[in-house]
Amino acid sequence: MEVGIPICRCGLEAKVVVSWTDDNPGRRFYDCKNYRRESHCRFFAWYNAPLTPRARVVIVGLLRKVKKMGRAKKIELYIYGYALTFSHITFLQ
Repeated sequence: MEVGIPICRCGLEAKVVVSWTDDNPGRRFYDCKNYRRESHCRFFAWYNAPLTPRARVVIVGLLRKVKKMGRAKKIELYIYGYALTFSHITFLQ
């Protein structure tokens, strides 16, 4: 038996969204297509089963590493931009 996409309270097919919270990293769920708009539907249903405790620890750890690398890259780009601007000003003098 094939299960179809659920219909939310707005009468629309729900969309699949991925959670990136620490409690449910990578877990998919159905959400109302109008949720972020001016709708009061708030339809919600899990798409798949919860992750195993080990998978949750691994995914949360990886997410933290990605965020840390993103912050380091932003700092690197800021410093590079500052150095480039400073060298340009020095060159003009």
